[in-house]
Amino acid sequence: MKKLLLAFLLGGLPAAASAQTFDVPAQYTLSKPDDFAKYEPQVINTINWLEATPANQDLTRRKQAQRFLLEWASGSPKVSIGLQPYVGELYGKQTDLLMAFMGGWTRYSLQHPDVTDALTLNAEGVQAMLKLYALGGLGTLKPLEKVRDLAAAGELNTWLKSKISTK
Repeated sequence: MKKLLLAFLLGGLPAAASAQTFDVPAQYTLSKPDDFAKYEPQVINTINWLEATPANQDLTRRKQAQRFLLEWASGSPKVSIGLQPYVGELYGKQTDLLMAFMGGWTRYSLQHPDVTDALTLNAEGVQAMLKLYALGGLGTLKPLEKVRDLAAAGELNTWLKSKISTK
């Protein structure tokens, strides 16, 4: 029993340590293309932290992280997020889930700059939403639960194809 408890505690320490050591960039400047490129590693760290931290925890840091991500993504010359109507149906009033979608899309875009396929980018965004939702703290969202079940059945891309407008 002691070995199991020790393994559990040690297994949880890296996640707890990383959550405690994450700092939202402060006093950043985002006015020219080089500014955005300079902050790419911090953007990815911010997205990872937002995705790994339940939405009902560390609320002050979460809002700061979301503000940084939104400001960076809004002006980035490298990333252009396409929001389809289905995204609003999934997140409802939980803007943390919208930020998760934007984060998943952004992270994938930065890590795979040659990929511009809407299906792939939407799938990354939805998967990020599902990861955050699985952590709890957001209540129950039936549309997202349906998509969670579709993803578990390997049907996420088929569902997304029917939702993505190609206009």
